[in-house]
Amino acid sequence: MNSYIDYNYYSKTFKGMVIPQEKFDNVALRASSKVKNRIINGDINLFINDVKNATCSVAEILYNQDLNKEKLNNILKGKEQFVTSEKVGDYSRNISNPTISDLQNVTSDKYVNDLIEVELENYLFYTGLLYTGIPYV
Repeated sequence: MNSYIDYNYYSKTFKGMVIPQEKFDNVALRASSKVKNRIINGDINLFINDVKNATCSVAEILYNQDLNKEKLNNILKGKEQFVTSEKVGDYSRNISNPTISDLQNVTSDKYVNDLIEVELENYLFYTGLLYTGIPYV
């Protein structure tokens, strides 16, 4: 399967700034698969930019999930620790960190799929590409 988007579209047209170029191809392919599975062979020719924008948004969700999974794994393995406070001279601050259960929640497939569904509806609802029922005749 080919990706609906390339890095040039993502960075120049969609103006995405989250996904680094070296990570882009893998995430874009996964995002394209999610979009394609949801529109189930709908004719995208009239809505190609909408499909591309939806795919870019889904790619960012998937990339953020990857980052959160990596952070969670590093914390669980003891490679990364939470900084709860810091003090430099007279300046000090307390830092609120996500809990492990927060990270487990935002990395769960259910949470991510819910976010993806919202984005697909935001970009594609009016196109009719998401409709999977029987058309009225």
